[in-house]
Amino acid sequence: MVNPVKYHLNTPNGERLITIEPVLEEIAGGDLFATGRYVLVENNADIGEIRFDGELFEWEWNSSTTLEDETVYHIVKFIKEYNEPELTEYLD
Repeated sequence: MVNPVKYHLNTPNGERLITIEPVLEEIAGGDLFATGRYVLVENNADIGEIRFDGELFEWEWNSSTTLEDETVYHIVKFIKEYNEPELTEYLD
């Protein structure tokens, strides 16, 4: 994932829109490097971060707004399976 992605989360209290923003670092030559960190934003507020280390992951909340474990697992699965629309033509 290179660009932020909108994630629609259906809850008993209605739909929530969470933006998943990948944290990228610039390396030599101006190339971008995926850090394995993803910031979760809701209503323009940073609510937490998911960090990957290979197949393992952890998450941390920065606000009183938290997500249930099952919801975090769905977001993690979404991130792992996500194909950037502009990049999919190069994966064939």
